[in-house]
Amino acid sequence: MTTESATEPEPDDDSPLRTLLAGMDRARKLTVWSLLALAIGTSLAWTWSREIYQFLASPLTDALAVRGHDPRLTFTGLTDPFVLYFTVSLSTGLVFAIPALALQLYVVVAPRVRLRSAVAIAGFVLTACALFLAGLSFAYFILIPFAVSYLLDVGEEFAHAITIRDFLRFTVRLLLAMGLGAQLPLIIFSASRVGLVNARGLLRWFPYAVLIAFVLAAMLTPPDGMSQFLVAVPLLVLYLVGVVVAAIAGR
Repeated sequence: MTTESATEPEPDDDSPLRTLLAGMDRARKLTVWSLLALAIGTSLAWTWSREIYQFLASPLTDALAVRGHDPRLTFTGLTDPFVLYFTVSLSTGLVFAIPALALQLYVVVAPRVRLRSAVAIAGFVLTACALFLAGLSFAYFILIPFAVSYLLDVGEEFAHAITIRDFLRFTVRLLLAMGLGAQLPLIIFSASRVGLVNARGLLRWFPYAVLIAFVLAAMLTPPDGMSQFLVAVPLLVLYLVGVVVAAIAGR
């Protein structure tokens, strides 16, 4: 007399449970590697935090020196210098962590798609990083010096003491706004490729884009009209570039 085994069948490789567990494992690894890259980048940046601060502040300090003012910024709280250097280090570490995160995403996704798709993903990641750096460069070399010179000239008849908190809010927000805003043409290109948007529709939505650009600029910049204008206008230019890109992608 024989008895059949009562063992439970193994779950199929494509079962929802295995798919969920595999996805959670990949997400955990991505999170660990991203946090590790952020920690390493922040630690290295902390070593040169004074030099990084001097580099970031040079558009402001140089403009003050040219006008005969003391280029040193002031602080009103005992912890302000530490907060300044830590924020600068963390922001620099984040910039270094973005390529590491993009690389990890590519490593996870590429083996699961066709070669052509993997190449497209690599191109997307490289383009996103290049646009982010281009946005940072535009903000640092063009936008911030222009804004600083204009605002200092407006307040020339007043005594001033610019604090490091003001510097952080002003500089970091403009850098991030332009770095993230530079992704707009790439986002529009991707949306147009999958049929979500087209050039004609984007032109019809331009008045709404103007409103959204100025609202975002008001949220991301200090509360002065000039800074908001200097952020909103490049965002609208990037939107129009996206319209051209959508027209090319839709052919």
